[in-house]
Amino acid sequence: MGLFDQMLSLVAGDKMQQFQSVIDWIENQGGLSGVVDKFNQEGLGNIAASWIGEGENLPIDASQLTEVFGNLGIEELAQHVGLDPQQTSDLVAKYLPTLVDGATPDGVLPENIDLASIGMNLLKQKLFG
Repeated sequence: MGLFDQMLSLVAGDKMQQFQSVIDWIENQGGLSGVVDKFNQEGLGNIAASWIGEGENLPIDASQLTEVFGNLGIEELAQHVGLDPQQTSDLVAKYLPTLVDGATPDGVLPENIDLASIGMNLLKQKLFG
């Protein structure tokens, strides 16, 4: 871990652990391609496609996330991040579109994605603008 990453960990504190839990959870869903597949299976593929393609990202809400991942999936993540399921859904709804968008700058979902690095870059931009 570089000096900048160590400083970020100090500044972000518990948020870094929550962030890592979300990244691990996404990986357990089959990575971003697995997440996109789940959206497609639930008839919400247009939302995920907006995050991948160029242009504005469509929003997602807690009920749609529950539809895609199920109550148990959200509750599992909530336990790992130390929040209640509603707060967890709100967190995922806020950051998943940005994470997918950041991972697909060319409008294509790459096969090998380092979500941790992409997410770290997004956090750095948010904290240090």
